[in-house]
Amino acid sequence: MVPVYAVGDVRWGLEPLVEMIDRAAVQIRHSFPGAITSVGHLSREGGGEIDRHRSHESGRDADIGFFVRSTNGKQLFPTRFIQFRGDGTALDWPGAHFDDAKNWALVAALLSDPEAHVTHLFVAAPLRARLLAYAERMGVPASVRMRAAEVLQQPRGTLPHDDHFHVRIACPSGMTGCVENPAMRVTSRPFGQTFARGRRGAPSRDIVTAAPTHTPANVPGRSVEPPISEPNSKSDETAPASIPTPLRTPMDDVDG
Repeated sequence: MVPVYAVGDVRWGLEPLVEMIDRAAVQIRHSFPGAITSVGHLSREGGGEIDRHRSHESGRDADIGFFVRSTNGKQLFPTRFIQFRGDGTALDWPGAHFDDAKNWALVAALLSDPEAHVTHLFVAAPLRARLLAYAERMGVPASVRMRAAEVLQQPRGTLPHDDHFHVRIACPSGMTGCVENPAMRVTSRPFGQTFARGRRGAPSRDIVTAAPTHTPANVPGRSVEPPISEPNSKSDETAPASIPTPLRTPMDDVDG
């Protein structure tokens, strides 16, 4: 967890989302030994609104920090999300660079996940162009680059996603009460749905039952994200967020 975003326990998500990020982190570490994936906000344990966000309500959204490298290629670990320009340099951290290789590996891993389906992956337009250009230079098949071009978006009406990726997955198959693009915002969930909270280093995740909760978390952070629209509105984040669904797993045990 990126330190500044670890406050407030905003780290709960549907199991398919959490497991997808976990698998991606492991895959990146396998390709780049020692690499660590940095995660920010997911959702609150009971779902519902979060201060400074207009999404992250249903356990299907997560903020993932960019991989940052030094001039000599060593991974850097900032205490907050770092803004980057289109040329890959950090806005306010001299010597820090956008790590093209690892960030593209993250995109590719998320989009190719065998269980979860990514519907949105928000990132600032200059960084989107940078990632797609890198993939082309590396000889990534056109079909993969086309899929990435469709999902990588900079939504209108919000701050540029120049300091992190925002990923959203589709409603998991077989899950009732999950709506991709509802007509109204709902901030509660039925009582008695199960949540799980894993602990770093724990061999398994515990299942607990939680009552609805409606108090927004007051957490520091730069990012403000509006609700996410359907994929056919490519760069528009103006539709209401999906209704909360059971959040099964938090992200604080992912250390890949």
